[in-house]
Amino acid sequence: LTVNQTRESPSLFYNATKEIASYFNRRCQNAIQVHERASMTGSSSRQIEMNSNSTMSSTQSNVVILYDEGQEDGGLSNGLSLDLANKAGLLNGLYPETEDDLVKAEQALSNELAKLSMNEQEEAIFDVVGLRNNKVEDEAFLSTKLAELDQHLRKISGRKARAYEAACKLNPDYVRGKKFHLAFLRSQRFDAKEAAGVIINHFDMKQKVFANYPAEIQGREVKFTDLSPDAREFVEGGHLQVSASNDAAGRSVVFHAAFQKNYRTLESFQKQAIWYFMSCRSRNENVQQSGEVIVVYSGGEPEKMDIPVFLTQMRRAFASDIQAIHVCQTTMTMRFFLATLKLFLDNFTRFRLQAHSGTREEVDFGLRTYGINMDDCPVKPDNTLDTTFHNKWLEAQKQYEENISSPAILVPRRFDVLFGRSKRCMQHPGTMRCQLLVEMNFEEYEGEGKVERNLIAEKVVRIIHESGGRFLKWEGDSTTGAWKEVDHDVARAKVTHFFRGFRERKQKRQKQVNMSAPKRGIDSGNKTDMNASTSLPAKVLDSSAFYKKMRAGGMDGSNAESVETESIET
Repeated sequence: LTVNQTRESPSLFYNATKEIASYFNRRCQNAIQVHERASMTGSSSRQIEMNSNSTMSSTQSNVVILYDEGQEDGGLSNGLSLDLANKAGLLNGLYPETEDDLVKAEQALSNELAKLSMNEQEEAIFDVVGLRNNKVEDEAFLSTKLAELDQHLRKISGRKARAYEAACKLNPDYVRGKKFHLAFLRSQRFDAKEAAGVIINHFDMKQKVFANYPAEIQGREVKFTDLSPDAREFVEGGHLQVSASNDAAGRSVVFHAAFQKNYRTLESFQKQAIWYFMSCRSRNENVQQSGEVIVVYSGGEPEKMDIPVFLTQMRRAFASDIQAIHVCQTTMTMRFFLATLKLFLDNFTRFRLQAHSGTREEVDFGLRTYGINMDDCPVKPDNTLDTTFHNKWLEAQKQYEENISSPAILVPRRFDVLFGRSKRCMQHPGTMRCQLLVEMNFEEYEGEGKVERNLIAEKVVRIIHESGGRFLKWEGDSTTGAWKEVDHDVARAKVTHFFRGFRERKQKRQKQVNMSAPKRGIDSGNKTDMNASTSLPAKVLDSSAFYKKMRAGGMDGSNAESVETESIET
């Protein structure tokens, strides 16, 4: 408050002083509680709890922000910031508690959105709906980008690169390997400088999360057997699950059952479990190339929906391109919660955050409009978790880590062609696309001999493979089986089968048309060709145009004869 304001209205000064005193009182109480917890647990980090149980409305959510003691500016680590909350006029570290605070927060978010360029706004929208174009990965392009990434990594030194350099000494083949670097380049859309920064963050955070583990784990992938019993139980619980199907844009979908666990005190074993889950996701090529979508699903009351900021921090430490985050509530108190969450996120994340609230049916419908198949949602209507697919996915990760088998294919890609006659196989986008390619080449296929037909089938197979698609066949039973890619000859035979199937369907349709065509009788005085009607244009047979013009000319049909003549001439 300015001096003039306080002179003109002493009550403003009194209220402001009272509010500040109340604020610092809450901060002191929280600091004491955090200090006592840290002393009991021996934790080196401090948590600033941005809520006051005495003043917080029952309609608001608890959000815990983890501070990083290593940051000199006192800000939040890895993409989280208090700047926008301060710009909104809120007290430092305090989220919206009243309607006035909420208006301030929403206005600040609106102003922040207006600062983005048109290209940045379009990019955010395209990411949410899944319209981003992926780069064409030819050898020359990849070699150039890998060389750029190596140059940027060599420039980084000092304190920031200590964890990275230590990991390089332990296992240089893994840390500097092409496969490892390519994953980070894809996740950062081939921005070599950004990818280098994420790699540095990756090893820095890994060193903190697994500080009490043997040093050799820093130079390799974390395995399920490395985790503590508590961390294994957390992973097996299915609080984070991969969906059994991708979204309409071919992106992987991750469901987070936020109401199942309280993240107000994020334990070290939970961080390790989340790290393991994220590392499994980042080694999936489809996740690297197409990105992924996170659905934070809550079926409980808002106070139970504690969003782990650690997941947001993970976005800057893994080869994972999170293009959209859908936050779902089955209560109507989303406005406070969403404003709170967006205030402390970076621009990239806050404008890719979508909110869905209402009944369970309304939330599911909203997610379906974004191309997410809610039939595979692991959260049941009674708020319990279905871990059937999650257990299968976890078993596949264990087998891969023990070198028992190559990575199992559990979720087909967007352009994969699936063998099988089930509805799910026939309606898969890749299968439907292959059938469309068959239809486009059908006339050419029918007019050629056997050798030329094989060449046309080869062309269709090549188009599928060049677009990243595979021909997959299910092997095993429904619980333990997986998709397996077939060889080239079997794929060509599948395309040939599609050509035969299209021919049979076309002949069947033609037969039905001939049977349903109107048959005109032959009058004894005037013999009329029975097929004459079928040779006329479809527009003549359709009487809708005739009746429209007749109504336009008058309801009595006085000019119907002229209109009919004009229609036939047309």
